[in-house]
Amino acid sequence: MDIPQADLDLLNEKDKNELRSFISNETQRQRVQGQTHALTDSCWKKCVTSPIKTNQLDKTEAVCLADCVERFLDVNLTIMNHVQKITRGGK
Repeated sequence: MDIPQADLDLLNEKDKNELRSFISNETQRQRVQGQTHALTDSCWKKCVTSPIKTNQLDKTEAVCLADCVERFLDVNLTIMNHVQKITRGGK
C-alpha cells in the first residue's frame, strides 16, 4: 500500500502509528485469508474426488477434510514454534 509521503507528513505521530497498525493488521488478515483459501483448495482437491450429488459430503470425504485441516494446523503450529525458538536463539 503506497501512501504519498506528502500525505504522511500531514499526520501527527499518533495518527501515523495508528495507520501503521492498521496496515499491519490488514496485511496479516490478507495473509491468513490467503492461507485459508490455499488450505481449502488443497484439501478439497485431495478429499472430494467424486461429483457432489447431495447437499452433504459423504462420510469418508468429511473425515478426510477434517484430517487434512488438522494436519495443516499442526504443521503450521510446529513451524511457528520452531521459528520462535530460532529467533530467541534456541535450537
